[in-house]
Amino acid sequence: MSTSKLVSLPKNVTLGAFDVEIILLPHEVSYDVSEQQGSFKYNPPYKIFADKDIIEKGGKDAINLILHECLHVGYMQYMLKDKEEETVVNSYGNFLTELFTRSELKEWLVWQITEKN
Repeated sequence: MSTSKLVSLPKNVTLGAFDVEIILLPHEVSYDVSEQQGSFKYNPPYKIFADKDIIEKGGKDAINLILHECLHVGYMQYMLKDKEEETVVNSYGNFLTELFTRSELKEWLVWQITEKN
């Protein structure tokens, strides 16, 4: 049995030059209205919307949802539309390194990976 403390998902994350608000939506809004688990708003103020039930359950699905939406931020940040494979791979490598080492999501992601699963 783990003795670690609960780590909450931050309400905001700084990724490069972008401040992104994370908003949890009721499951019914995510699926019944939007037919999606999450989404990223591409114009300021930047926002990630995520299914609250998935985030509260935690684990692999929550990690996947948050990483997926953050990768949309990376796609915008590094202007990856129509880029070559090596540029895309290098950009995402840099972006994920920033996400896991410098962002406000670091503690939540590491906790989900090491303690929740």
